Amino acid sequence: MYEGCAASLRMLRMILENGSFDEMTHECHVLTYNPQEECIYLLAEKTDLPVFSLDGIYECTIRTKEEIKCKGMIRERYYNKLGKVIVMRVRKGFYKNTVN
Repeated sequence: MYEGCAASLRMLRMILENGSFDEMTHECHVLTYNPQEECIYLLAEKTDLPVFSLDGIYECTIRTKEEIKCKGMIRERYYNKLGKVIVMRVRKGFYKNTVN
């Protein structure tokens, strides 16, 4: 559905009281989206995996012909032959970026 699209991840909120909030926006590419599990698989470009917290709420912006966004938590992060993979569980589906 969004395979191959450019994307970016940005932390919105840290859940842990003493956690480290990450203010950076991280560039990624979409590997695949699994609607049954409501998980989007992303390939991180330059950012090391430990930077992505498993205890934060993130916003993912997918750049297609228009920007599509979703919010959720990172469920897994691992290295494989493709590179640095991030598995994000999507909450409440996708929405289009609207400008008022």
